[in-house]
Amino acid sequence: MKEINCDILIVGAGLTGLLTAQALSSLKLNIVIIDKFNFSTLKDEKYDLRTTAISEGSKEFLENINIWKKMKNYAEPIKNIKVIDRKNSNKLDFINKIKDRNLGYIVKNNVIKSVILKSINLKKNIQLINLVKLTNIYQKKNLVLSESDNLRINSKLLIAADGKNSFVRNYIKTPVFKKNYKQKALVVNFHHTKNHNNIAYELFLKSGPLAILPMKKMKKNFYLSSLIWSHTPSYINSLSSIDKNILILILQEKINQYVGQVKEILDVQSFNLSAHLNSNFFHDRIMYLGDSAHSIHPIAGQGWNLGIRDIKNCLFTIKSNLDLGLDIGSLYVCKQYHDLSYYDSYSFFEITDKLNLIFLNDSKFINNIRKKGFKLINNQKFLKNYITNFAMGF
Repeated sequence: MKEINCDILIVGAGLTGLLTAQALSSLKLNIVIIDKFNFSTLKDEKYDLRTTAISEGSKEFLENINIWKKMKNYAEPIKNIKVIDRKNSNKLDFINKIKDRNLGYIVKNNVIKSVILKSINLKKNIQLINLVKLTNIYQKKNLVLSESDNLRINSKLLIAADGKNSFVRNYIKTPVFKKNYKQKALVVNFHHTKNHNNIAYELFLKSGPLAILPMKKMKKNFYLSSLIWSHTPSYINSLSSIDKNILILILQEKINQYVGQVKEILDVQSFNLSAHLNSNFFHDRIMYLGDSAHSIHPIAGQGWNLGIRDIKNCLFTIKSNLDLGLDIGSLYVCKQYHDLSYYDSYSFFEITDKLNLIFLNDSKFINNIRKKGFKLINNQKFLKNYITNFAMGF
């Protein structure tokens, strides 16, 4: 069995795992990233057709770790967010008026992965290993040993960034609370005729939220946006399988007034809506980051931004303890990371869960409460600024 020694092992080469390696690379530690898939497929355009919303706060962190400048040319800014509840007369309009800042940015997942991969491939202290499927994880003295069929990796710290169905979490048996929303989301990237003017829409329909996110223009004569529509699984399954020309007609009925005519559907994906929260974000010599620790309802578009907060906290924790000469994998250090990250994740879990519950409720009483709430927010500058700062990640 081949054996590798390193300071940090990162399990999972999705957005969170790759960005964690980029962030930690400045500490001059020996880092190994493993994934059960081939790295070449991770940046393949057909591998992940989704988009990611990046908040202004997350963008600042990406600038600090020298990755945003390589990504910004592919990012479309969100300058205005319009929230509409059932009908256009009941709406909120969020605009950031601070110069050189935006409410957020929309970037394709495969672009983010490709940019980060190119950066970390140039770093001598990062090693990427394809097609590694872990079978065992155990402690030995001051190390955590991670094994596959033909490889053993000895590390001072293991960072689990292996997604919602984390092998590490399941192997360690870290307790997790799960919630199934009994809905699916349809994701459609499409060309349209009306200039989106960098406006993002959040339409709260009886069936569930429908978001329209502005994307970087690809064709000269048309504009590009991404749609995320939550509905019952049976309805989303039917939309995923019908002819694209019929889907265009269905979408136009919902969004024509916002983006004009839908001219071309580029791709269609769907996924189940669920959320989860680990009881702990740490174990001895193990930290959970991103979806391996938590996932939230996409209603506020803050999923990856929450993962970036994890990475920021992980970097701060490891760096500050390295400076003190402490063991970066000790239980004390891992719990420090947990203490920095857990409350944020719990808060976002609760906020998004309750928002979804409130906006799905179509009773007359709740409709009136939402209407009064929108009016209150529109009339209170402090409240509107607070929500704007929340969207921006501050």
